[in-house]
Amino acid sequence: MQNIYEKNFNAIKIKDPLLAISLANIKPNERFDVFMDKDPANFNIIEKNSSTPLFLGKPLEETMKKVNDFSSYVHYPYLYFYGLGNGVFYRLLLGNPQLKRIVVIEPEIEILFIVFNLVDFTEEILSDKIIFLYSKFCTYHMINSLFEMDKKSKIYSKVYDLHIFNSYYEAHQDEILKLNQFFIKAIEHAVISIGNDTRDAIIGIKQHIQNLPDVLRSPTLINLVQNLKNQDTAIIVSTGPSLNKQLEILKSIAPFVSIFCIDASFPILYKNGIKPDVVLSLERVEATARFYYDTPEEAQEGVVFAITSIVNKRLKESITKGTKQFSFRPFGYTNLFGFHEYGYLGIGMSAANMAYELIVHSRFKRCIIIGQDLAFGNDGSSHAKNALYGSNEIKPKPESEKIFIEKYGGGGKVETTKVWKLFLEFFEKDIAQTPYKLEVINATQGGARIHGALEMSFQEAIKLIDTTTPKKPIKLVYPEKSLSDKNIKIARDKCEDIIKYGTKQKARVEKLFLKVAKYTEELERLNNENKLEKINFKKLTKLLDEIDEVKKLFDEKKFNDYFVDAIQSYIFHQELDIAKLLVKDVKDKLETQAKQIEWIYLHKYWLFSLAGGMDCVIEIVKEALTDWEE
Repeated sequence: MQNIYEKNFNAIKIKDPLLAISLANIKPNERFDVFMDKDPANFNIIEKNSSTPLFLGKPLEETMKKVNDFSSYVHYPYLYFYGLGNGVFYRLLLGNPQLKRIVVIEPEIEILFIVFNLVDFTEEILSDKIIFLYSKFCTYHMINSLFEMDKKSKIYSKVYDLHIFNSYYEAHQDEILKLNQFFIKAIEHAVISIGNDTRDAIIGIKQHIQNLPDVLRSPTLINLVQNLKNQDTAIIVSTGPSLNKQLEILKSIAPFVSIFCIDASFPILYKNGIKPDVVLSLERVEATARFYYDTPEEAQEGVVFAITSIVNKRLKESITKGTKQFSFRPFGYTNLFGFHEYGYLGIGMSAANMAYELIVHSRFKRCIIIGQDLAFGNDGSSHAKNALYGSNEIKPKPESEKIFIEKYGGGGKVETTKVWKLFLEFFEKDIAQTPYKLEVINATQGGARIHGALEMSFQEAIKLIDTTTPKKPIKLVYPEKSLSDKNIKIARDKCEDIIKYGTKQKARVEKLFLKVAKYTEELERLNNENKLEKINFKKLTKLLDEIDEVKKLFDEKKFNDYFVDAIQSYIFHQELDIAKLLVKDVKDKLETQAKQIEWIYLHKYWLFSLAGGMDCVIEIVKEALTDWEE
């Protein structure tokens, strides 16, 4: 039979192999001693060198006091702590059924080892209800992944706090501040990634459905990846201010290396006599079409245009030569159609992020990045010379609004924008999460530092490329017409189901909204007449239960696939405020009733927004289908 440590260790080995390795190599009782009591929950841990105890008083008394102090956090589903202590506090907290997850960061590996010998967390470790992190291994990307593994945790961003377990851990103040900054950066990234404009998602749904017949007649992403396999080096060409100084070198190496360029770089490469292998577009806006229709047709010959299914119709029609190859962005409304052979690219927010994903899927051995400044040039320029929309398309911000990040090569800062900073964070995350050993070289020689990429001059980087054999052209295969026709029929059926299912659920939401609106009008009348004692709280409780039932829609896969991408931006920002109310502790009946009234008012607009968003999706699907007829 396994002892407590073996059970905890085996669970950690599954969830965090790196931590398990550190635990396996530990020398027990090297820096800490354990002082036990008759009560197994009343044990202290003493730092040997300084004779400093984790608990200054009686451990169990201090633990129970801390549990009592945390009674106001009883409604918080996500809690974050620095310091494990003796683990008993967390064992007690885990008894709260409303708690979804505790994250505990511990700076001393030996304390983790001691606690895992004495307190059983096996089930909670395996279910992710508690996550133990060794601070030595904590990076921004690790913290960021906490918010990616459970999307609901993002909703509680406004109530985030990193709690220090007790005074013993205050000696680690610098590390606590650093980790807190990681959390704040991760939360900011999560919120900005969702955005605050639902129009983008609505346009994306419309254009995705409009483009589906053409998508399903195009070569698949799998076919493209197969053609790119077993190659050594890929170069991603972006349009930052530093690009121009690299063009002559790029032209010299072009016959021997796969060139992936973003759409904005395509006209610049043409003007400099360079033909890319793959050009990537992922945006919804019509303005990106100009990169194609303002470039002569001969520039398109022999090029693969890897574009997403949500691009504007004019962009698609402006590509008249070469090969159009569509893929899907990883959204619910693209995944639901089930055409997985067209793959999912564009989890990041720029065409360069998309290019990197394609390179990783194709298992290149090396990726060289140029023109990826993600910052303003020394002269204030935002883009390369000869960029179609000008080298000063984006203007630097006033001094009070400037955003600075670490510069290429280190040793200073460069000015960026919120959007570029987001692109940078996606790049760094993608590099950190690359599932194999890919050599990433940032040869931009300007702009921002991309952590995880080796910095090297472009002249040095190209010396790594094999120039003995010219590259082969990419030849893609189109699907059989019978298969395309069959898939188009499947897509139409799915669109019609969106309309049918959505109409039914929208009616349900609208009905509840009208009930809530009527009830809030009654509340306002009673308030105006000073008759609040006549509030019907039984009816209020019933409405709250009905709202909870509607919220269960968000647990349904079909609802999420059909609607969440379109409505999440404004629903999410409302949920941030609703979460603040949800975790609010109440002491008596009066406070409970006040919380219920505030809850119903917040959900009045929430229901209105939900019904409106669903209606918008339904109508846009109908409109997009009419394009198929045309």
